[in-house]
Amino acid sequence: MVTCLTGARFVQKADILRSGGTTVDPDSGEWTTKQDPDSGEIIRVWVPAGDDPNTPGTESEYLKSFPCEARGIIDGGIRVAGTTEHFGDQYNAVDYVRISFPTWVKITRRDRVTNIRDKNDHILWTEEERADGAATVFSVVGVTPVIAPFVGHTENVALLERVEVQ
Repeated sequence: MVTCLTGARFVQKADILRSGGTTVDPDSGEWTTKQDPDSGEIIRVWVPAGDDPNTPGTESEYLKSFPCEARGIIDGGIRVAGTTEHFGDQYNAVDYVRISFPTWVKITRRDRVTNIRDKNDHILWTEEERADGAATVFSVVGVTPVIAPFVGHTENVALLERVEVQ
């Protein structure tokens, strides 16, 4: 009965983009690496099948939805803040989200999470700098199981970090 009550709180939804080509349809595309022109960093990007990798396209048809509860981390202590800017030798904008989800959803550090939305399908995290208002893409920092006394594994919790290159 506890797991039913726990599952009832997952009224939000999110989409997961699996790394390594594991998607709803394995023939829909593939992961590839490319170099970011601004930072020089080698990044992994999803390339839908039949599309030019330099042409951005919609990823929504290649994503798998799952129920969740997502909360932005407002403040995590004296030196850590969930949504903040750091000025120094290098500018760094940080956004973190704590997301809880059922035990049957399997997320790894290689996955990305996007399209976090409420029960009415309104996207909660969007990119302000983009004219199209695209959903923010988050990388998975880590996943931790939540264990309840006398019940066992009831849910998982993941810490998500905004991907620098959207």
